[in-house]
Amino acid sequence: MRLNDKYYISSYLSDQKKQLLSEIDGYEVTDKTDVAQLTARFVDRFTIHPIILKDPIPSEPSEITIDATNFRGQSFKQKAHQIIVKVPFEGSAVLFHIKPSQCSIIHFDDSVRIESNYWILSVVLTELDPDKYNTKVNKFVSDLSVNLPRLHSEIEHWNNSLEGVVLKAFEERRKISSKKHDFMDKIGLKLNPKADIFTALPVAKIIIPIPVTDTTKNIKKEQVPILQEEVYRDIIELLYNVGKAVERKPSLHLKKHEEDLRDVFLLFLETRYEATSGVGEAFNKKGKTDILLKYSKDGSNIFVAECKFWKGQKKFQEGIDQLLGYLTHRDSKTALIIFVDLKEIKSIINTIKEEIKSHPNFKRHVKDAYDSSLSYLFTLPGDIKTEVQVEVMLFHFPK
Repeated sequence: MRLNDKYYISSYLSDQKKQLLSEIDGYEVTDKTDVAQLTARFVDRFTIHPIILKDPIPSEPSEITIDATNFRGQSFKQKAHQIIVKVPFEGSAVLFHIKPSQCSIIHFDDSVRIESNYWILSVVLTELDPDKYNTKVNKFVSDLSVNLPRLHSEIEHWNNSLEGVVLKAFEERRKISSKKHDFMDKIGLKLNPKADIFTALPVAKIIIPIPVTDTTKNIKKEQVPILQEEVYRDIIELLYNVGKAVERKPSLHLKKHEEDLRDVFLLFLETRYEATSGVGEAFNKKGKTDILLKYSKDGSNIFVAECKFWKGQKKFQEGIDQLLGYLTHRDSKTALIIFVDLKEIKSIINTIKEEIKSHPNFKRHVKDAYDSSLSYLFTLPGDIKTEVQVEVMLFHFPK
């Protein structure tokens, strides 16, 4: 993987500002609106926090066998020691993916990955030499840090100007609302005096209940966290409403890649629920899943989702395989989010309704939660006793 190679700083900040203003455009601001509280919420959400790296935490060394080559070029097996090192950090993880105006290119091999709030490095030593261990870990931490000073400098202006941008946007909304009310008054349309229906109230985060547990029959005495059905349906409703809102705003989806659109959904999930952390491209069982929502108090997975553009029936079946391949017996509730960039979507929905029945892990159709959100039950590959709820959600983002 490459560090600081996903977004240019200018493009990222421009997209952040567009999203910020787009959300504020949905508010009706009157004299009763608590603009100060709303401003504080938006500033908190859109502030980019500098990265602070913490001290590395090594695991106990484990014995492994590696491939090696002698001075004659001959291959042989060699005993070695593997140490898994976690490097915790505080701040906005997105900074590791942003390219500053002046950037040093850093490559990491497959021994490195990032989780929600820490990096993981595999250190392999042929002998337990503390100096060699420290050299490798210090080099890794140095590589992580190399672009951070430039990034911190460039986001400082964004953070310092954020409150002014938000206040100005809400003032513009207040002027528009005022003009609307004046117009309504002149044409004789009155507001309900008992309810100010135009006042937008800030949305409070929903508290995720502690995941209930259930003891599986095929795994001895293991307590498996289960996400409550009402919370799962609330997550699906949130994703559906976000997708429909993006459909109405072409600037949010035109020329965007899967990961760009995924980040929009991930943002709303993170800001919706207390005691959770959302992760993009997170490792789960066999690979990287697009959206992984964790219960932050104990780190257990509570929701897994995969995002794909529609590329025909074969790719759709492969998408289901990929999603199910990420799941474990702990992940019982999930979603497959499909972005349709063609002119017509209804025929694709009908195709999916027929095509999905042929999947070997398909169990049954539950219901159509919405016109483009379909609820199904599947079984896990190799485990027909474990049922998985899969919500197939389609959103129309034509080119």
